Amino acid sequence: MTSVIVLNSNYEFWTEVTVHKVLKWISKNKIEIVLEHESEEIRSITLTIKMPVVVRLLNFVSYKIKGEITQYSDQAVFNRDSNICQYYHRDENGKKYKYQCTEDETTIDHVLPKSRGGKSTFENTVCCCRWHNEVVKKNMTPEEAGIDLIRKPSMPRQKRGDFAVFRFAYNPRRLSHVYYMEKWLKKSFTHKIV
Repeated sequence: MTSVIVLNSNYEFWTEVTVHKVLKWISKNKIEIVLEHESEEIRSITLTIKMPVVVRLLNFVSYKIKGEITQYSDQAVFNRDSNICQYYHRDENGKKYKYQCTEDETTIDHVLPKSRGGKSTFENTVCCCRWHNEVVKKNMTPEEAGIDLIRKPSMPRQKRGDFAVFRFAYNPRRLSHVYYMEKWLKKSFTHKIV
């Protein structure tokens, strides 16, 4: 089924829904159609409309507050550790420093290795550069490998007032995304420039 992009009343991306849900919202006067397909139509006994591609909510919907507990994922660990290898690196003089990992060298390390019963939890995993994970630490604990943790891993903290961020992730295989990028965004940028 075709998806429809939903903008908040201030024209920011809010979510994506099915055409069926959009039809319910149209019948309740909750949205306006911003962009429609040029040739496809939706027909019922009493109504014929062009296929909606982008719609806008008439009333502003506030952003969702993040939950109290963050779900475990590799990305959540990378975010918590700011993509910094959690094992100190040393310069040529032996001085410790923090190392910012590049995207291709970022890995997840289990402080207590999985082979020894370590679990994939926030309290046992850290962001780690590939060199420390695969060459230095391997299947050992940090103490056995002779390396120092920058800080003990823990559950990420939520700040009061943190809100979920909705970002538009373009998918060229979805018709609504192509229309949104080609027709709506170009049109809205042109109006802002003029």
